[in-house]
Amino acid sequence: MELAGWVTVGTAAVVGGFTVVGHLFDQVPALSQKMITAIRSVRDVREELRADRK
Repeated sequence: MELAGWVTVGTAAVVGGFTVVGHLFDQVPALSQKMITAIRSVRDVREELRADRK
C-alpha cells in the first residue's frame, strides 16, 4: 500500500475513533466542563474534515 493509502487509513481510524468516543460521552448525562469542551473540539475538527472533503 502506498503512503497516501496509509495516511487515508490512519486519518479514517482517528476520525472514527473520535466519533465513537464522542458518541459514548454523549450518553453520559453529567460530564465535567473539560470533557464537554473536549467533545466540542472533536466535533469542530470533524466538521472541518467534512468541509474539506466537499
